[in-house]
Amino acid sequence: MMKDKENKEKFEVFKAGILKWKNEHREEYNEFARIMTNCDETFYYQIFKAVSGQMRHIAREWELTWGDDGDETFDSFFILVSKENLPQKIDEMFSMPVPDTERKNRWNDIVRRIIGMKPKMKVRLSAPLLLSWLFYGKSFESMVAMLDKQMSNPHIERIDRMKCSLASKSIIAVSVKGGYRTKEDWERYFSMEKANKDDTTCEWALQDAMKDIDAKTGTAPLTEAAKENVQHLTPGRKKSKACPLIDYLPADSGEAIISYIRKYITTHQSGIQQALPYFVLKEMPLRLPLLNGVEYATAMTRQFPDVSELLSEHSLRQAVGKLAGTETQLLEKDSKKLMCRYIESDANQKLLEELRNDIGKII
Repeated sequence: MMKDKENKEKFEVFKAGILKWKNEHREEYNEFARIMTNCDETFYYQIFKAVSGQMRHIAREWELTWGDDGDETFDSFFILVSKENLPQKIDEMFSMPVPDTERKNRWNDIVRRIIGMKPKMKVRLSAPLLLSWLFYGKSFESMVAMLDKQMSNPHIERIDRMKCSLASKSIIAVSVKGGYRTKEDWERYFSMEKANKDDTTCEWALQDAMKDIDAKTGTAPLTEAAKENVQHLTPGRKKSKACPLIDYLPADSGEAIISYIRKYITTHQSGIQQALPYFVLKEMPLRLPLLNGVEYATAMTRQFPDVSELLSEHSLRQAVGKLAGTETQLLEKDSKKLMCRYIESDANQKLLEELRNDIGKII
């Protein structure tokens, strides 16, 4: 235990030294980070070449893991990297270069960068530069982006495309297990990437900004989803009923509606699709009123216990809350990709209209 604590303290001191170097060489680091974020293969090749020369067994393990179609985790490689303390060994692989940061006209370089021309600045790979990026930069995200770039190559072989996908998964897993990233960090990153590709950056920025504001102020309103799924113990609140769906339906058309919904849920098997009849039934003249998603979920599971395609009571309740809520998502609306509520999407609106027409005719 004492040795582990001592090693951990040494590692933290080691990282602190790297951060100090990064803060003192911001210009050089920024140029390197720009190159890596833009998925330039040059430095990736130099890094692999350095590792191959100094620690051939690690490079060999990577090659063997990459070629093994049955290895889906890359665990043996990452275990070896951890065992060999690769970050500390990187110090021994590179000589310390003198940063080439002198510029005759810095303002012209900034202007050229803004209008799309890259300033010419040489960056030499060094241990502190690489370690700064690994520990304190967007290294995991850049590696995943590089793998994604490789997969877009039309000439890539199928096994390489498969291994790129698995390598991305492993990099994400390592980043989360090591405490460098969280699930939320990755969700935000992929959401931003999707917005950039779909040209919906403004919508993404607004949604993400509001999430941050609500989280900091604690003023996030209670969503409809929460209201649908939380039973408040307040006076006057009607207790949710636990009846089969037919008890809610008109006596003269109940059996026909049950037959229709039975067929519907066998061909529409997602939670959202199976929750949509709730909104149509609430508009209809029923024998008993459907108070909330809890009653609907209970009614469905009691009515159709023999239908294997029907989702669980919990899943139905969650889906009703999602459709009734104010949460927005990038969905197809009015034949365009827009931020909208789930229930407002073209696909859900089309299904709702079909349900209204069909059940309306039966009634």
